[in-house]
Formats: sequence, structure tokens, C-alpha cells
Amino acid sequence: MPAHIREVIVQKRRARAHYQRSRLPSHKQMYNKLSNSLKKLLAKHKSNSFTSYLTNLSPTDGSLWRATKNVCKTKTPNIPIKKPDGSLAVTDSDKTEAFKQHLSDIFVPHSDIFCPHNINSVEEFLNIPLPACLPVKHFTPNEVKYTIDKYPLKKSPGFDLITAEVARCLPKKAIIHLTHIFNSVLRLSYFPILWKYSIIILVPKPNKPPDSISSFRPISLLPFFAKILERLLLKRILPSLTTNSVLPDYQFGFRSAHSTIHQAHRVVDSISFALEKKSYCTCTFLDISQAFDRVWHDGLLFKLKKFLHPVYFLIIKSYLSDRYFSTRIGDTLSSIARISAGVPQGGILSPVLYNIYASDQPITPHTQVADYADDKVIISISPEPITASSHLQNHLTLMEDWYTKWRLKINQSKSVHTTFTLRLSPCPAVSIYGTQIPNSQTVKYLGLTLDLWTYGIQLWGNAKKSNINKIQTFQNLALRKLLNAPPYVSNSTIHSDLKMKTVHEEAKIHYKRFHSRLSSNPNPLIRDIAVPTIPGNPPRRLKRSWCRDLLVPPL
Repeated sequence: MPAHIREVIVQKRRARAHYQRSRLPSHKQMYNKLSNSLKKLLAKHKSNSFTSYLTNLSPTDGSLWRATKNVCKTKTPNIPIKKPDGSLAVTDSDKTEAFKQHLSDIFVPHSDIFCPHNINSVEEFLNIPLPACLPVKHFTPNEVKYTIDKYPLKKSPGFDLITAEVARCLPKKAIIHLTHIFNSVLRLSYFPILWKYSIIILVPKPNKPPDSISSFRPISLLPFFAKILERLLLKRILPSLTTNSVLPDYQFGFRSAHSTIHQAHRVVDSISFALEKKSYCTCTFLDISQAFDRVWHDGLLFKLKKFLHPVYFLIIKSYLSDRYFSTRIGDTLSSIARISAGVPQGGILSPVLYNIYASDQPITPHTQVADYADDKVIISISPEPITASSHLQNHLTLMEDWYTKWRLKINQSKSVHTTFTLRLSPCPAVSIYGTQIPNSQTVKYLGLTLDLWTYGIQLWGNAKKSNINKIQTFQNLALRKLLNAPPYVSNSTIHSDLKMKTVHEEAKIHYKRFHSRLSSNPNPLIRDIAVPTIPGNPPRRLKRSWCRDLLVPPL
């Protein structure tokens, strides 16, 4: 505050004290006069300060960006959370404890799904002593330094508050000490317990009731050096997966050279083949309830022990055991709770561990499977609707046994059964665990929507002309608004002057670039879609265009 404003504050306080002692009208008038004068001075000072603040904002030092971000930030109201017993959690401490209890009930295996015979078999196998083996290759300081330098900078730290930016500034001596710690983990087959403690923050899900405890998505923050060690271990484990052919070709989730577009392309090709052959393509899109959070640790270790080096197996066993977490809201932390199931959320190893856990799912010769992590599609194609549904139902029956054996639960309300065909008669319904899977005329798979308009353009870029024109019209209007172009300037002129491609031209470029890389992919299922026609090369009966038609030059 300036000196003259501080002087007026002192005078106002003295006048108030005089009036409170004397209660004389003259003293009250003096107090009111000083109060009004102070309000005007403060308002003027606030206005001048804000004007000076805006004048000093600059795009070069980031101050303008930070100010804009603060203005546009939406402040979330403090809404009470309903507890399972019907009471309300109002304070941050009550909310953190409520969320902690909710997540503690999730991070355990499904208690109502188990197979006693399989549990006994798993326990007997895990109790068999590991074979004698030579020590594994140690980590080098260069490996550690390279892994730290390649770690993304914009990642939130764990409870240790160490970020990648801090770790990159470590001297050589610190890197050597850190390498000694990592090599001690290899030598002792023990993952440090402090690196297994996570802080979980809760992010509200969109379009969900804000007072429900299940309307929040948990985000786990792990210690930085724990994730560096996980990256180093993952690099050692991946060759074992390839050598032993652990992961099936139809699993595309979290694998290099495998994307959502590759998997969606396979599904689209199957549908295209069925439509051209005038067959029935009936599909089931299965949703697993809390798949990553409910992984049964003993079952995962059972599958790891079959192919993994004993040293890495013991480290993974230590990595999964004795894990703890606390929930955080603002600066308030809950008490510590235990994690008894699931792959660690936010962990580098977690996606690979889940893929290993789900790698032995059953397949049949009459169905096709498309997996992306826990998103599963089962496809059955046949000229007869009853036969198509029968093959699909047989596969679902096998999946029931597998889910029961490995203690996973199907979310039947979110699973979808749909049929792609040009015929009028529908395919019979299918069920799982005796409950009919809901039927739907439309389905969303791997987020294939127009949120980012170029995402999936390799597949929808040759859609019906009337549908493409809807997007093209929006692009034309947006360009006209940006340029304030008069009506007599054509759309082609605007695109030519701006060197902006139309939607169809953009789709052709994206698909040609995408198709040119398919033949060199290591997965044979991806190489199968590298052909210039629909796999199986059915005769073209339909007038509709498929995505491969983008490869054909215009006449």
C-alpha cells in the first residue's frame, strides 16, 4: 500500500475507536467521512494496479499466457460427496477418506468370481522353487542417464516432488549413485517399498453427477525414479515377450508399430468383406469392469513365471506386493491404504503386465478377434444369420470360462452386440453368463469420432459424398469467416490461395501415407491389410466406396 493510504487507514481506525468510546455524533461523522474516503482511495489504487499489471504483460516471458490461463480457468464449486452409507463428505479431509475407502474396495480381486481348482493350481505352481540361473546384466550409468533424458518433462511428480527437469540436472556422481541403487535392485530382486507408494488425485468425469463418489477418475502419481527403473526393466523384459511369442498378434494395445487405426482398419475390413459377400457380420464389443484395477496378482505371477527370467520374475513379484496409496484433495492427504490387486495405475510396466495377463484368451477357427488392451471385439461372419450367431455364442461361452478362471468381470450393460448386413432378417441375440448382450444399431470403437477431425480419416475419408460434404461445408464457412471473404470469391480460390487441401484431398494423403507403411510392419495381421483390395478380394457389388479406393487416381 502507498504511504498516504496507510495513513488514512490509521486515521480511520483512530476515529472508530473514539466513536466507540464516546458515541458522539461528531465522532461518527468523522469516522464515516474517513471510511468513504478510504473506499475511494482503495478503488482507485486497485484500478491503477490492475492497469499497470495489464500494461506489463508480455508474450515473450510467458506472463500474458499465464494471465489468460488464470482468467479462463473455471473454478469448480465445493460440492459434497455422497458416501455409501448416505451421509455427506463436506470437508477435504472427509472427502479424501471417502475416496480412499472407495478405492480400497476396488483394488482387490473380485470376491464373487473365482475358480477353486484354478486357484489351487496357481498356488501349487508358484510354490515350486525357481531354477538356478546366472546373474543378469547390470545397468550402466549411460543407460540411466539416457532414460532420464528421454523422459517427458510435463509429467507430475509423486510424493518426492522430483521432476524430470530436476533429474536432468543431476551431476555425474549422482547418476553413478543412482545406478548403484538400480543394480542393487537387480542383485537383491527387491523393489524399494518407498517407490511403491502413490498419491492419487481424483479428476471429475464429464457429464457425470458431481456428488457421486464413482464419478471421479483416479490419477496415480508415482515417484520419478521408480518410473525410471520401470523403463529400464521394461527394456529388458520386452525381448522375452518376443522370443517366447507371449502376446498374440490380435492384441494391438500398448505395442510399438500398433495403433488404434491399425486395429480399427482390421475391423472395417471384416465388415467390408461381409457386405460385399452379402453375408452377416455379427460382432460383440465386450467391456471388462475395472480391468486394470482388478488383476489377480497370483494369476499374473503364474503367467510370468512360465517364461520370465527368475531375477526379473522376483523383481516383478516384489513390484506388485506391498503397494500403498493415499488420496489427495488440495493439500489434504488421506490415511494410507493397501493395494491388493491390479496393475499399478500410472506405472510404465502396467500396460505390458495387463497384456500378458490377457494373452491366453481363447480363440476359435470360426471367429475373428480384435483386442486393444481391455477393449475386445469378437467378429463372426457367415451367409446364414443363425450360423453367425452360433459361432459368436460358442466363442462367448469360452470367454465365460476364461473370465471366471482369471477373476475378471464383464460389464454386461456396457457391452454391445451389433450386426452389419444388407439383408433384412436380423441375427439372433447372444448372451454371456445367461444375460442377453444389449443390441445396438450403432457402436463406438476405439474413440473413432470426429473430435480431432483427422483422427480416423484413413477409414472415414472415403465415406458417402453427402457425409463428407458436411465437414467440407464447415471448413469452407470457417475459412470464409477467417478471411472475411466476399461471396463472389469461390471456395476453390480460397483453398488455392491458402494452400489448404479439401477434406477429400487430405484423406487421400493420409491414407496413402498410412498404407505405404503397412507392408513393413512386423505383425502379420497388419501386413494382411496392406493389399490394394479388401482382404479376400470379394467381387465389387456395392456402389459404396471403401477406404482403399483413396489409392486409385481419379479418372
